Amino acid sequence: MIEHLNGIALVLLPIITALGLMRRKELNLDNISERIAFVKDVLEFIGKLPSWAEYCNDLIANVQYLRDRRARLETRMDDLSMRVEEEEFRTCRQRKREVDNWLTSAATKDTEVRELLDQIDSIRGTYLLSRFLYRAWWGSQAQRKIKEVDELYDLGVFKEVLSPTREKLERVVRPLVGKAADENIREIMRLSRPESGITTIGVHGVKGIGKTEIMNHIHNQLLRNGNSRIYMVEAPEDSTEYNLQKCIANVLGLDLQEEDVNKRAALLNRALRRGKFVLILDGLKKYFAVEDVGIPLDAMQGKLIITSRSPVVCRRMGCQETVAVEPLPSDDALELFKRKVELGSSFQPPIEGVAIEIVRNCLGVPSRIIAEAIHMRREHDISVWETYLNEITYEGA
Repeated sequence: MIEHLNGIALVLLPIITALGLMRRKELNLDNISERIAFVKDVLEFIGKLPSWAEYCNDLIANVQYLRDRRARLETRMDDLSMRVEEEEFRTCRQRKREVDNWLTSAATKDTEVRELLDQIDSIRGTYLLSRFLYRAWWGSQAQRKIKEVDELYDLGVFKEVLSPTREKLERVVRPLVGKAADENIREIMRLSRPESGITTIGVHGVKGIGKTEIMNHIHNQLLRNGNSRIYMVEAPEDSTEYNLQKCIANVLGLDLQEEDVNKRAALLNRALRRGKFVLILDGLKKYFAVEDVGIPLDAMQGKLIITSRSPVVCRRMGCQETVAVEPLPSDDALELFKRKVELGSSFQPPIEGVAIEIVRNCLGVPSRIIAEAIHMRREHDISVWETYLNEITYEGA
């Protein structure tokens, strides 16, 4: 009996293959990988020769059952997508990778089932044999897809759909030098309080003056207060609305896959509105409209602090209060230099006299003072100090 069936299978193999090639438009058999997959399916189908009559007779029932299972899968996809989106916006956490992978697999499987059902609906066959083979073939495919859909459906149950909450980390800070820095921090903290009635604060000063360092201290103090969510964002060089949205979304932990700027703004706006927040934009170089980016400002709910080299940018951004970071006075500048040069008791005349001149060339800008101190760090030879002073004096002339 088995030999007889095998003989029938060998006879029917070219017939089935021919029928498949006749339908290669639907099966996309011009693709090599599709051809290989089709041949494997044909061989598997031939191996189930005793079940062909069952496949043929049960085709209509299996097609209806497949439609029902597809509808059930689509419902789970929709429910999970809505749950993920709602929790993402509510918590600003990202979805788990396995959740995203399941949604992608489910969407792919849904497309496969739709295409299969379309092909089954277009079954044609004038001759009894060809019609029987078609129905048996597609019956086997429908039954296999039912199994695949059911397995995928069972995998779509997730107790948690989002990644764990990211720890609120303080930023690394360096001790500030001088009373002016402490006064600036106190003033910015005062303006940041909800009762101040201020929504937009500007901090300006020349390059390297210490704006970012001050904002690192502000970030940590606001974080310790625990009254608001604190986000510190480095403004991109090209501060277009799109790029700003991308940088803010990254800090929020929000995956902005939407490309339309207006829709991105709506998504950011919704994510920020879920609670009180302070958004720090560090290093802004040009004006942008906060509503176009999606930043909702409210004295009691949302505040924006920007730093910029230009007071004009602060003014155009509508900052209600501004804080100017001024150069260090000579005593504070020298104190910063001494702290970074690490000479200890050796920092005394005649080295101190040369150091004062080097510091004077830095014009009270902390980053320049630190750079010069590192250049001369632990150098005890006065002749090296004098040579270096002559070099920078000559260069500045």
